Amino acid sequence: MDLKKLKNRIDWFCENRINAFSPTISPAPKSFERNEIESIYEGVRYFFELGVTEIVVQRKYMGSYCDIYLQKNLGETYFVSRNGYLVNHVDLDQAKQACREIHDRFDWVNMQTVIIQSEMMPWSALGKRLIDNEFIGYLNVHQNHCNYLMQSGLYAKVDRAKQSDPYRQYADYKAGHSMGEVKEHFPSHIVRQYESLTAFKVLDLPEYKKYIDIYAEQIAHFGKPGDIYFKPFNILKKVFADGTELLVNDNMSYREINDDVFLNLPIGDEKDMNRSIEKIYEWFAQLEAENEEGIVIKPRQAFIKNVPPALKIRNNQYLVMIYGVDFQTNYAHNIQKRKISRKLECSINDWMLNWEMLNVRYTDIDKENYLMKNLVYNRIMGEEIESTLDIRL
Repeated sequence: MDLKKLKNRIDWFCENRINAFSPTISPAPKSFERNEIESIYEGVRYFFELGVTEIVVQRKYMGSYCDIYLQKNLGETYFVSRNGYLVNHVDLDQAKQACREIHDRFDWVNMQTVIIQSEMMPWSALGKRLIDNEFIGYLNVHQNHCNYLMQSGLYAKVDRAKQSDPYRQYADYKAGHSMGEVKEHFPSHIVRQYESLTAFKVLDLPEYKKYIDIYAEQIAHFGKPGDIYFKPFNILKKVFADGTELLVNDNMSYREINDDVFLNLPIGDEKDMNRSIEKIYEWFAQLEAENEEGIVIKPRQAFIKNVPPALKIRNNQYLVMIYGVDFQTNYAHNIQKRKISRKLECSINDWMLNWEMLNVRYTDIDKENYLMKNLVYNRIMGEEIESTLDIRL
């Protein structure tokens, strides 16, 4: 790591009075029994077993994470990306005006600043280059590949070759002999040709096209352009005119800033937990039918020592866009290899650091605040670990 760049980044973070650093969010644990790669049941039980007695379930928004530093003077409002950078490559006037409705919800008589977790919508507002270069590029490759396979007659030629007498004789001989004997019996070029033919992967073209179409539908839905708007989901801190502060620490703050439907459910005992799980499955199915990404499950209390901020559950249609067009085809393999332990550990560490950072007074943040600088350093080091994780988690 370039130490000069690291120092500059930490100084810049403090100069711009950034009070929080977003955590990575882990998916919920998988369930073999339910055949779920991200399981509502296992996610709720995870919190239940940690002693959480009340949860908040929110819609998961497909945008770009953004902390809003909402100011009494709306024109002074600024925005911070998930990596702790000021957002300045969008139309900031439009973004500030998009906060007008949120701003009007607060009584600003004695308040100066509110720090709010949100998603900047649509995804294309910050992610257009990523969508165009990676997601649409990937889609185009698979559409062209599928069209070629359907129109070229290649598979018919492969099938005829496999039905030919010479190939059948080769396959029959190979079935009863070692590879060394096969190489002695047949010329080397025949072995190479027939081994390549044997290894040639023949796709189920109708299934392949089906999942390409699902991928295309997801990109068209989530990647469409539009004017900037926000979906706020948690108030982190309120800063008052006299310098006092309130760390809200309550995921029910959602209702102060967002009118979307959410669930607030008890999980104090097995009976409550099972009833709540049933309600979540019902709502999740409704959201999936509406082509929403999924949900996040959170403890009612936002910050609890050694507890992650949330667990996400995304529907399988959406995950085709994240994993690729073969996600459903290889679903059993994807469940088998799915491991979230390191992602979960990073999420908890990030969130605990975020709590410490929020405990630094907003008005005290500057380049000389070495407590804050050390916290930012620790969080950046966490990024280095996160960069080694599966980006699809």
